[in-house]
Amino acid sequence: MSARTGSVALALLISFSILASVPITIPAGTEVHFKLDRGINTATAKAGQNIPGQLTTPIVVNGTTVAPSGSAVNVHITTAEASGRIGGSAKLVFHVSSITLANGSRVSVRTSSYAREGRAHAKHNAKYIVGAAAVGALAGQAIGGNRSSTEKGAAIGAGVGIGAAAATGKFDFEVPAGERFQLKLKSSVTASP
Repeated sequence: MSARTGSVALALLISFSILASVPITIPAGTEVHFKLDRGINTATAKAGQNIPGQLTTPIVVNGTTVAPSGSAVNVHITTAEASGRIGGSAKLVFHVSSITLANGSRVSVRTSSYAREGRAHAKHNAKYIVGAAAVGALAGQAIGGNRSSTEKGAAIGAGVGIGAAAATGKFDFEVPAGERFQLKLKSSVTASP
């Protein structure tokens, strides 16, 4: 190898190593497509809990793949509330808190949040309470034949309806493993390639 060819090869090697060490900035607003590796159920999930996931599309900046599809992500639950029996809808809020990059390092990120609220109790409760009160009023009227018996029957029926609504009123939900999401970075992240 001539001295000139060796010099050119050395210059190229130095250029590539300098370029390879230049940090890459993933801009705010970059979409993060991912799926959950494990399901989340509002009956058992807790705020502060972390769930594993993985990218479903690569994160590419200026033609460079910063994190390939399949890279690990950490999903952080910020709000998790189980459904009440009579009132209080189930709630779930989470965001991506870290991503494993192509070089194997893990970088902390903050994305927009996914939020979901479960089914409301009002219609369900009304159906049971009003229905049982009507049946109770009819039974009271049939048994006693007067207004007082009708009122007592309605009150007893409403009580039974409240019990039935409470017994059947848990409306928790589950976000299954494999469910796909798309969130956006809230701020830029600088990382080594």
